[in-house]
Amino acid sequence: MNKMRIKEGICVAVLFVFILLLLTQNKQSTAEPQQVFDAITASIDVSTLEDCTAKRFKKEFGFDAQAFEDVRFLASDDIMEVRELLLVKLSQETEAQPLIDKIKARVEDKGELFAGYAPEQSGYLESYVLLQRGGYVLYLVSDKPDDAVRAFKKAL
Repeated sequence: MNKMRIKEGICVAVLFVFILLLLTQNKQSTAEPQQVFDAITASIDVSTLEDCTAKRFKKEFGFDAQAFEDVRFLASDDIMEVRELLLVKLSQETEAQPLIDKIKARVEDKGELFAGYAPEQSGYLESYVLLQRGGYVLYLVSDKPDDAVRAFKKAL
């Protein structure tokens, strides 16, 4: 009888773990990149940011934009402005980690650069957003990142 209860307990635990894995799995979103991008940009002020070319994306992040399904990059031409928005629709999940690593290194480098002479800008970098969800990577440096994160998650 005691062995039966142990087996039942193990089966329940395995089933619970399996269900948890299914629920937390990163499923591909069917949302179109333009819809996701529009939702994010409607939630924050992007008036000081400009659409960046594939050439600038490559310069700033070191990747060819054509390697991804879709790339939307907004940044300022003002060298004293750290706010920027990057939304990448991945072609494959394996593309995410190299991009995430590059973004983290970028934030760290910019943080060190701005820490001494632009504390407000440095503060934006300290609260940057980097999310991977539904086949997308979102990178955002903003004064209201929470609004953009909510919009991103809702759009997916």
